[in-house]
Amino acid sequence: MLTTQHFIWLALSTAFIAGGIVLGIKKKLTFQVAGYIMSAIAILSEGYAKLTLMLPAEGGGMHLDARYLPFHLCSIMIFFVLYVTFAKPSPKTQLVINFIAVMGTLGTIAAMFIPIYGVNFKDPAVWNFYIYHASLCWFALFLVVSKEAELGLKSYVRNLVFIFSLAFIELYINGIFSIYDTNFFFIVRPPMENLPILNLNKGWHMYLVRLMILGVVIITLFHLPAIIKESKAKKRLKSN
Repeated sequence: MLTTQHFIWLALSTAFIAGGIVLGIKKKLTFQVAGYIMSAIAILSEGYAKLTLMLPAEGGGMHLDARYLPFHLCSIMIFFVLYVTFAKPSPKTQLVINFIAVMGTLGTIAAMFIPIYGVNFKDPAVWNFYIYHASLCWFALFLVVSKEAELGLKSYVRNLVFIFSLAFIELYINGIFSIYDTNFFFIVRPPMENLPILNLNKGWHMYLVRLMILGVVIITLFHLPAIIKESKAKKRLKSN
């Protein structure tokens, strides 16, 4: 259930994202500059998160809490952002740009509606969580608005293959780190209790099926306008 604080975070995040996109359009922000900005935010956010999530090691010193390894979708995006920003343009970088545009938008919106760190304004981790996710959402939507991303039928199919391939790999990663009770990609269990549809009321297998179906539906809806536009353009070319 959404609380007042949660509504405030969502409102602030929405204002930040919308303002960033409008400002980017007015200032004619280039993809490279946007990439540098997002890369800096991602590195600072990840650095802060990891330094504050260290645990005492049995033999002395500290180690990173395995539950916060960068295997969640939004954490993986850090590496993808760095890749598309600093790698030379190629079909591979374009594929990753297309993936960031769709999954970065959908993943961050879902994360901000289901805040696993809570919504307490006094908690620095919550600030870090929302700043990073709002920034990533801005960058992903910037890729769409600036037409850097390609969202046609080929991109749709590739994005589905990409996300389900990652999800399959996450089954093994969660298995490897099961001793630490990890839940990367929320494959082990729902991100929160008492969620509609995404719950364990009818068992884990049904939960996983629902999660996959919901993912396909949302990704399809995101791509649909571009696919329809692409289809109409092809029909016009054939008729000429």
